[in-house]
Amino acid sequence: MITSTTFLKLLKNEGKMFLKEKFSLIFFISITFFIAIVSSVSATSPFVIGEGKAGGYQYTIIKEQDTFTWKIGHQEKISTIIENPDIEETLEHFRMAVNDIDMQIFKMIISVIYILIVVITTLILYKKNKQMLKSGGAIIAISVGVGLYMMLVTSIDLNATFQDAKFYYLLLMN
Repeated sequence: MITSTTFLKLLKNEGKMFLKEKFSLIFFISITFFIAIVSSVSATSPFVIGEGKAGGYQYTIIKEQDTFTWKIGHQEKISTIIENPDIEETLEHFRMAVNDIDMQIFKMIISVIYILIVVITTLILYKKNKQMLKSGGAIIAISVGVGLYMMLVTSIDLNATFQDAKFYYLLLMN
C-alpha cells in the first residue's frame, strides 16, 4: 500500500526527472543554435589566411568568400591588391621572397652565434691551457672558417632575396 508520504516522494522524484529532461533538451537546442550561428558568421566573414613581415617588406592575405585580397608593402607604404590569374604567380613569388628574407636573417644570426661560441671557447681555452690551444689550433681555425663561410654564403643569399622581393614588389606596384 502506498502512503501519502511515499506518493509525495514519487512525485518529487518525477519532478526532478522532468526538470533534468527539460534542462537537457534546452541545453542541446542552445548548443545546436550556437554552432549554426557561428558557422554561418565565419563562412561570410573575411579572415586572414597568411601574413609575413621581414626586411621592411610585408604581406597579408585575406580571403573574402571566393576572392583573395593581398595587402603588400615596403616600409610604411601599403597597397591593397585583389588577386587575379594575371598576377597570381607574381604575388606568390613576392610572398616566398618575404618568407625567405626572414629565414636568411635567422640563418645569419645562427652563423654569428656559432662564430661567437668558437671565439669564446678559444679565449677560455687560451686562458686555462695555452698548450692545448696550440695542438688544437687547426680545429679552431677550421671551425672559424666554416662559420665565416656559412656567414658569407648566407649574406649573398640574403642580398639576392632582398633583390627578388624588391623586383616583385615593384612589378606589382606597376
